[in-house]
Amino acid sequence: MKSFDETWEEIHAVQEWGKYPSEHVIRFVARNYYRKKRQEVRILDFGCGGGNHTWYLAREGFDTYAFDGSASAVSRVNKRLEEENLQADVRVRDALELDYGKEFFDCVIDNAVVYANTYENITAMYREIYSLLKPGGTLFSVSFTTGTTGYGTGKELEKNTFCDITEGSLAGRGTTHFFEEQELRSILEDAGFENITVDWLRFTDRGSVVEQFLVQAERRP
Repeated sequence: MKSFDETWEEIHAVQEWGKYPSEHVIRFVARNYYRKKRQEVRILDFGCGGGNHTWYLAREGFDTYAFDGSASAVSRVNKRLEEENLQADVRVRDALELDYGKEFFDCVIDNAVVYANTYENITAMYREIYSLLKPGGTLFSVSFTTGTTGYGTGKELEKNTFCDITEGSLAGRGTTHFFEEQELRSILEDAGFENITVDWLRFTDRGSVVEQFLVQAERRP
């Protein structure tokens, strides 16, 4: 069951994408894991793209894993890690064809990756993430809301899911599902997650609005 949109291979083949980590990811990791024995905390960068968070996690001493569907992106990430003498397990994988063990990770970070799919694939990904987490493990997930510029443009594939978006920061980025809060909560609850916290981030980017959900959720102990 494939989920990777080849649009992203086209992007990563010609463009450097994300060299430094996002502030909200740093804040999440710092609050939850900085006081633990980092080498014993196993974290998956779910769809690593340019590897900004993979690099950050490895540099901070965590047991770091990452994958992406783009071979160009993974090659670039591994090259950077090698140049800086950092260690991480980085593979070319589709998000719905992962071969990690069940209950393998303490934490999974999805920084705006799962959203780039159909509803069916999104629900499957969150179920897969749940199975990958150890009991009590934590998910941090970033997605876009229906308040983001570009919502309603391009070709509608299903409710709240569009491709060929013509406006805003998501134009030219393949398939996008724009979430409503209750919808996102329901998907996560159905996957088995509990202690779900949903925060909002809203900013403008060259005149366009970007509105995101920042979600933290836990696998049942």
